Amino acid sequence: MKQGNQFYLEVQVFDEDDNFLNVSSVNKIQFNIGELTKTYDGTQVSDVTYDNENSCFKIWLTEDETFKMSQTIKIDVRILFKNDVILGSEIDSMYFYESLKKVNLNV
Repeated sequence: MKQGNQFYLEVQVFDEDDNFLNVSSVNKIQFNIGELTKTYDGTQVSDVTYDNENSCFKIWLTEDETFKMSQTIKIDVRILFKNDVILGSEIDSMYFYESLKKVNLNV
């Protein structure tokens, strides 16, 4: 998706029970997209924001960052919960211009 001169990916994250991730229990989420790393820390001024209305993360990318990506990219998700539990998952192949992907966490 594009907004102004920035692009964003929309990613929905589900827990191991296939429920939407409880964002209030999260301390930090790291999205590794190809060679880029984008971090969600609960603030609305970072490269990753949370859209409550659509229950998804918006990962903001500059136009320059998108030019460095191939048509398919690999996304790795790492989540640090407030109780110090770390979970992660991986999408092996994602078409960059597709949006709103579902990520299921694996322990």
